[in-house]
Amino acid sequence: MLTTLPKVYLLLTTSAIILLWVGYFIRSLYRERTKVNPYIYSSYIFYAFFIILWILSNAYFQSPLLTYFDESVAIFMALFANMTSYLAFAFAFLFSCRLASKHSDKRLSKWQFGLTSITTLVALIVNVIPNLTVIGVTIQAPSVFTIEFGPFAPLFFLNAFLFVILTSINFFKLRKSNIKLNKEKSVYLMIGIFIYMISTIASQIIIPVIWADFSYTWLPPTLSVTEALLIGYTLLYHRLYSFKYLLFWSLSYSINLILYITPIVIIYSSSSNPNLFYVYALSIIITGLFWDKTLKKSKKIASIIIYKDQQTPVEKIYKIAEEFKYSSSNAIIKLASILNTPKEELLLIGKNTNYNIFIPHLNESHSALVKDELDYQIHYALETGNSALHQVQEKMDQSKTALILPIFGENKLISHFLISANKHDNATFSNEEISAIQWVLTKVQGYIESEQKVRQSQALANSIAHEMRNPLSQLQYHFEKIKHHYQKNTEHEKQEDLIKNELNQGCLAIQKGAQLIDIILSEAKNTTISDALFQHYSISLLTQQIIDEYVFDSEEMKQKITLNLEDDFIVNINDTLYGFILFNLLRNATHYFDEYKSSISIRLVRGFATNKLIFRDTGPGIDSHILPNIFDDFFTHNKKGGSGLGLSYCLRVMHAFEGNIVCYSTKGEFTEFVLSFPRIEGNINALNTKPSSPPLIKDKDNSLKTVLIVDDKKVQRMLIHTFINKDNLTLLQAENGEEAVEMATNNKIDLIFMDSRMPIMNGIDSAKKIKILYPHLPIIALTGESSHEEISAITQVMDGYLTKPVSKTQLLQVVDKWL
Repeated sequence: MLTTLPKVYLLLTTSAIILLWVGYFIRSLYRERTKVNPYIYSSYIFYAFFIILWILSNAYFQSPLLTYFDESVAIFMALFANMTSYLAFAFAFLFSCRLASKHSDKRLSKWQFGLTSITTLVALIVNVIPNLTVIGVTIQAPSVFTIEFGPFAPLFFLNAFLFVILTSINFFKLRKSNIKLNKEKSVYLMIGIFIYMISTIASQIIIPVIWADFSYTWLPPTLSVTEALLIGYTLLYHRLYSFKYLLFWSLSYSINLILYITPIVIIYSSSSNPNLFYVYALSIIITGLFWDKTLKKSKKIASIIIYKDQQTPVEKIYKIAEEFKYSSSNAIIKLASILNTPKEELLLIGKNTNYNIFIPHLNESHSALVKDELDYQIHYALETGNSALHQVQEKMDQSKTALILPIFGENKLISHFLISANKHDNATFSNEEISAIQWVLTKVQGYIESEQKVRQSQALANSIAHEMRNPLSQLQYHFEKIKHHYQKNTEHEKQEDLIKNELNQGCLAIQKGAQLIDIILSEAKNTTISDALFQHYSISLLTQQIIDEYVFDSEEMKQKITLNLEDDFIVNINDTLYGFILFNLLRNATHYFDEYKSSISIRLVRGFATNKLIFRDTGPGIDSHILPNIFDDFFTHNKKGGSGLGLSYCLRVMHAFEGNIVCYSTKGEFTEFVLSFPRIEGNINALNTKPSSPPLIKDKDNSLKTVLIVDDKKVQRMLIHTFINKDNLTLLQAENGEEAVEMATNNKIDLIFMDSRMPIMNGIDSAKKIKILYPHLPIIALTGESSHEEISAITQVMDGYLTKPVSKTQLLQVVDKWL
């Protein structure tokens, strides 16, 4: 009696576990954000229900009830066990068919429905009609019995195992599914089926038939819990632990258990009369004291066996937390290496409007969005009611994003995203990987925020130097013109007019510089953009003025810019801020002028509620996976030396104007920025006044020495021209490094002033090419907010450098030294 009770309790416990699991399974389905196809999951629920009944019918044969009732009850329970096991197999086959179905509604094929119907009818007939499958049961004691099978028993068992084989085939088909998660899930499904098939074949067929021993019939029902739970786990959860990871933990605990059980077994077997109480007490104490320490060693051994490394990938991810203290970018690169993802496509970015579509789903789950999981959910969901998830899926497809992991800051609001493309081997992200990354990012969020502030300060410092250079140079230029007119002009009235004009232009430059300082300081203090300096402008006139200022006297650039400003409208903006936006767009577009033979078109469109300026260039376009990030803070792509504040600040400025800026692009065709402004009523003609522009200086060409001035900013070239203009010098100008190489090749140059940062070809690369042709030609770098590394690179190639804004004294000293 005592030996039978553990088997009964084991079977009853197994049935209770599966029953609780089914209840949890059903409850979880109602909490799913996707309305799943009920046919798939209802088949599994029926499968689990009949598994429970099959286990309970087997428990009868292991219990005292077997001897309490007569043989007829035992025959009934044997037939009942036959039918419940068969129906469990049949429903397992049905949900496997629906999982592998290629139909959108996951319906069964005609042959699948027909086969199930016919075999079920046959199974019912051979079990209802007496003596066809079970003739009798010889009872000796609980758990000790012999079943005499009827003539149709082999047909019935073959019928049942046919479903097991067909179910296995369907699970194997999932390995070839277009849904990546199906490939991962098929591993668990196959393991569950494999465990059940081996145990059933051994205990229900081989042992009873060969040795006529039915004492092991309890084994398959007990092991069916593995099949039921594994299949249910893969159906219910879409973020799975990797098989390697589960194997690692199983092996770790097995090694540790063997370490503590082995001494007990040795003591028990070697001693003739062991005192088990003291053995067990001592083993419990030792286990409690040393379990954690030995488990660490066991994990190392298991890791070496499974991963060929002393550390698992998850442990390596946890250790990356230390890397964030020093550099988040280096930490992300190491994380990409561990995850086997492209290093350039694992990005840590700040929250921005391009990811608004994901935020409701991320807030709801408080976890990651995984593209493979989303594909699986939508594939097996009902066709209606999932439009929001379809939009998320489409957005992730467009941007080639496989993982979006939110980082929650203060007040539990999303502050950053970790974005990743697919892995190199196209595998899905496992549960242990995502959990480890979430733990790390939560722990290091403070470091990320601190580094962002440091980077913002550095970027602002670069921005100050970069943006203030032009107005200060303009100021110097106009004051130099005052000196020039005062010394050369003898006509008093004409001299006063010229001086007055130059002073006005100088004052305007100072005013713009002061406004830029205010803009940068407000950005540093993270304050909102004030509308105190906003006023009404004609968008057409203001745009024309800014374009004229940008192109200056470059006829070639003018030819590549097409303006359609006839559809004029009024805007309430700050002209300096608006100029900042246009200058950024122009800089980005003209960067690719020579390489792509591109052009720019700017047109105005009046609307009912909003007016628009459409800025379009026919350059290289922007990759779809990069496009959502271009308005992020510090984001740069394919351009060296940028601070990364340009477009992100443009977006904030347009919001301050109560408008917006969006970007559309097709790789290899075009990039289009649409600036939208609120419609303002008023008299536009009163705003159409255009200030006069400064006169330009003509180059001389009759001097004995030739100096080449290379800078992408016209005002910088004009300033240097004014400073060093002498009768014995011929001054030539180039707009970029490539043009400088060409001019140095075609002209006898005695000295070159070279800007370090320019589009098309920078100053360092240009100097290298010129030095190959003319190694003794002196080249002096002109640099602004250069880093230590850039200065080091300059000194290795060029003969010296001057920091902008340069003074007349500095330039004349260089000229005197080299000429």
